[in-house]
Amino acid sequence: MIRAIVWKEFREQWVIGLTLIVLGGGLLVGAAQLGDPPSSGASALDVIRSLGLGRLATLMLVVTSGMVCGGALFAAEREAGTMTFLEVLPAARWALWRTKLVAGFALALVQTCVVLVLATVLGLADFSFAGRLVMYGLLAFVWGALGSTLARTTLGSVGIAIPAATIATFVFLVPICLAFAPRGSNFPRPIGWVVFEVLMLLTPLVVSGWAFTAPDRARAARRGHSVSAARALVWLCVRQLRVVAPVLSAFALAFGFMFLMPEVRAVFVWPPVALIAGVLAGVTAFGDEQAHRIAPFWAEGRLPLGRVWRVKMVLHLLLVLWLLFLVALPSVVRTQFESHARFGHGRGPFAVIFHERLFDELGSQAWKYLLLPAVYGFATGHLCGLLFRKLVVACGVALMVGGCLSALWGPSLLAGGVLHWQVWLPAVALLVTARLILRSWTTDRGIQHGPLVRLVGGISAALLAFAVGIGYRVLEVPDDASGAADIAFVNSLPGFDENVAGREFRAAAERYARTAAAITPEPDRQSGGRARPRIDERLEVVLRQGWPAHDAELDTWLNRVFLDVHLTADESPWPAMAAGAADKPVGVFESPQLVNTAAATATSLENARRMAVTLLARGLQRQVAGDPGEFLPVLRTVMALVRNLRHGSGVLALVVGLEVERMALLAADRWLERFAGPTERLREVIRVLEEGDTGGDLDVEPHYLADRYVLREQMRVPGQWLVPHLVTAGGSDELAAAEADLVSFAWTVPWERERTRRLIGLGFEQGFPGPSLQHALYLVGRPGAGLFLARNRSIGDVVETERYLRVTRRVGSIKFACRAHLMDRKATPATLVELVAGGYLRAAPLDPYSDGRPLGYRISPGEELRSSTQLRGGPADDTMIRTVSAGQILVWSVGADRTDQGGHVAPGGVRAEDIVFLVPMRPIEFK
Repeated sequence: MIRAIVWKEFREQWVIGLTLIVLGGGLLVGAAQLGDPPSSGASALDVIRSLGLGRLATLMLVVTSGMVCGGALFAAEREAGTMTFLEVLPAARWALWRTKLVAGFALALVQTCVVLVLATVLGLADFSFAGRLVMYGLLAFVWGALGSTLARTTLGSVGIAIPAATIATFVFLVPICLAFAPRGSNFPRPIGWVVFEVLMLLTPLVVSGWAFTAPDRARAARRGHSVSAARALVWLCVRQLRVVAPVLSAFALAFGFMFLMPEVRAVFVWPPVALIAGVLAGVTAFGDEQAHRIAPFWAEGRLPLGRVWRVKMVLHLLLVLWLLFLVALPSVVRTQFESHARFGHGRGPFAVIFHERLFDELGSQAWKYLLLPAVYGFATGHLCGLLFRKLVVACGVALMVGGCLSALWGPSLLAGGVLHWQVWLPAVALLVTARLILRSWTTDRGIQHGPLVRLVGGISAALLAFAVGIGYRVLEVPDDASGAADIAFVNSLPGFDENVAGREFRAAAERYARTAAAITPEPDRQSGGRARPRIDERLEVVLRQGWPAHDAELDTWLNRVFLDVHLTADESPWPAMAAGAADKPVGVFESPQLVNTAAATATSLENARRMAVTLLARGLQRQVAGDPGEFLPVLRTVMALVRNLRHGSGVLALVVGLEVERMALLAADRWLERFAGPTERLREVIRVLEEGDTGGDLDVEPHYLADRYVLREQMRVPGQWLVPHLVTAGGSDELAAAEADLVSFAWTVPWERERTRRLIGLGFEQGFPGPSLQHALYLVGRPGAGLFLARNRSIGDVVETERYLRVTRRVGSIKFACRAHLMDRKATPATLVELVAGGYLRAAPLDPYSDGRPLGYRISPGEELRSSTQLRGGPADDTMIRTVSAGQILVWSVGADRTDQGGHVAPGGVRAEDIVFLVPMRPIEFK
């Protein structure tokens, strides 16, 4: 039979094939001689120029050959009236379909090979292009075969094949692009194209074979083969949905186009749309039986109600998912036609699809947010569809009940950390309740004692599950007894009226920033095209290396910033404001009660740091100009600023305060190196340093409490920091503010407010080590979770930095005391005791790295100091050597290893060894 059918196909199609080869060959020869070659610079949309006329003709011939051969397989038989002879052959239609397909494929392959050989000879196709054409011809053949199976004429088969292939391309390519497209591209990776081509090949073959062999399956059923109950039930349910499903699908697609409007936000509109879809799908599950009063048929026929219920639930749940897919479909399609800027809408799939970054903040909770209204609507709709005979009443009640239940879960979904059992268990309880009353519903005995007990019990179980889920959200977070300690701490800080120094320092820093911005020049170019360092960078170099001799621009800028010609008559210059604040009692520069956002905090602290650098550079500038006394009030002001930065502020303000103090001590060293007298000024510097000295190790607890209070206030009013995170590329600030208001409202409901209070009390502000990983899981899907998790990760480094600064500060006091002793008595102090006895120091400064012992002090006899600079994994013999002359005073701390090397280590080595400082013995000259 196979050979006979192959011969029949060859006899019927050889004329068509020969015609295509002859005419196509002539067309290829003409295109090769007259057509333009492919243009490498042409756009991909310009098919003629990008492929060239010859390649385009080759492509069209290959596709035509495949489409005609496939389209003539079965349609030509019907058109010629010979299909009946094939149907009466003593063979299954499956074997007939397979044989016809093989024969047609062989003919199409022969035609394609002839066309490709001719194109290769003419130079129109290389090996790579020919391989692609074979795939295109195969696709044309299988889709033509599908059209031939369904159509009655060959031309009609082509008319079916082309639209069907176009629709399939759209249906398959959109999800493949979403699943396989790399970030920043609209097209999938190679594996995605492979999946697409496999689907495009198999789909028409499966559908064609299924359609062609349908008569055999029908005859098998008529011969007495039993049809399974499940298939019968599926057929019944599909028949009941033949009108409802298309109507609901049309409405769902119409609602989907509404989401393309910029002012429509899915976070607001999706829940009611999904709720309606779920309610309608749930009510119509047994809507046909309820409306036509045919439910008793199920009981009288003693049919398996459990199986009926399961089949209907599965199909109608699939209907819900289908409706939700149609609602999202226009937005999904939009993403495929957008440029790479679509990623400005967010990172996750829902943020990209709906242009809403709130879905990025929700993370994995976004799935629950989108599905929960539909699931609750389906559960309540199904139950109400059994309880109320009129479907309109059932829909109304289900919308109210399902909407209320969904709305009660909405705040929790916007607060993160929702577990699956919490949200889905009540819906499952409602579905089980509907199943329990199903038999009494079919017998119309719903108001009797047994069914009522099951109904009330099921609804009570659902409400209990709902209450347990809400309660567990609160109780799963431990309630730390010290969680509210931050409130008491902040209440102990100076109030707004008492915080004079903090407010004035902040105002001075803001005025300085405005003044500096008004007069700062643009960076100019040096020889070689390199940009000259900015003013701020050059000021910091001054603190490390001293005032430069040849930088007229920096000198002029500093004079102008202190002059501030833009002031009005009733305004004070910023240096005077800062100096006045230094004389006030210590305040709080960054009051936790006034912190709004991290960005505002960082800006104000950066202004304070820059102001301090400018003040210190001014003191060094005036020293070179012959006025060394100008440095003393500057140092006093900066050290007072440090105390205000550290007092009552968060960890970030503490870090900035430590950085400002480090720069102040650097500037003091540069000033001391060029100081020539009188010694009274040295004593004033010593008093300033001793006033700023702290007794023991840094206590970070107050700074933790300040940060916790700031976090508490941020969680209370999330709109202040959440809006910038929600604004999308080209989006509206007002719409982002509306979303932030929704989140803010969600966090104010009683159970979420209590949960937030407990979360804040867990101590996330302490970073690591801090709350456990289990505690961090409470924040999954919570907008602004980074405010909890990204705080103060390196607090150990801050403690170590503060300890080292204490060493530097106390050594600085010794340096100034030694210089004063040298200038007063023309002799080197032998010990620290001599400096204390002479009134230069209040007491011998203690070493912060030792247990109550003073800093090391000795006079060098002249030596070479060696220090290891070996880092972890570095060379072992890498050492640093420093030659010290006789009579040089050395001061040292034992360092982090707590081992005293006697100060025989070169300055600048690793901090684990002795930390050695050299006292400037005489002033250096300015050059």
